[in-house]
Amino acid sequence: MTRREAYHHGDLATAALDAALELVAEDPSASFSLRSLAEKLGVAHRALYNHFADREALLAGLAARGFAQLAATLAPAPDPAAFMAAYVRFALDQPGLYAVMTGRRYEQINAHAPLRAAVDKVIAVALDALATPGADDDTRRREVMRVWMLAHGAIGLQRAGMLRLRSGDEFAEEVLRIAGLAAREENKR
Repeated sequence: MTRREAYHHGDLATAALDAALELVAEDPSASFSLRSLAEKLGVAHRALYNHFADREALLAGLAARGFAQLAATLAPAPDPAAFMAAYVRFALDQPGLYAVMTGRRYEQINAHAPLRAAVDKVIAVALDALATPGADDDTRRREVMRVWMLAHGAIGLQRAGMLRLRSGDEFAEEVLRIAGLAAREENKR
């Protein structure tokens, strides 16, 4: 009996997501196949199909895990500066996971309930940290999206090496200034 035939896995779905996270940490392009993931786990690649319809479903599960981690990371942020610093550090420290997370299209997010719930959690945390209390829903949404779009674009440029390299905190501070949030924070003091 080969190792693969003798191998029994208790929670293959969780193990697959753990291994996929390791693979995207090694190669942020997330170009691995389900076959290579199964080989890393020591199971037949067909076993993964009992938990994930295809590679895209696995990546959606990985993105859901990433957004849940991001929400937990951002939740304690008391203000926009702390929120932005935490967001930038997360994205720069885990470039492969961040790329998987932000590589999901709107339709893909809505088609995967755990991913939709995790994204909604990040949005709720962002609304609390970034939006003007008492403003109407559209204004609050636009305030969050302005910062989120700016941060995502800035992170992409930083990761591509197109910007002068800075520490995560310095980079987050600069993004805050560009977003017009630094003045709001300085006026609170």
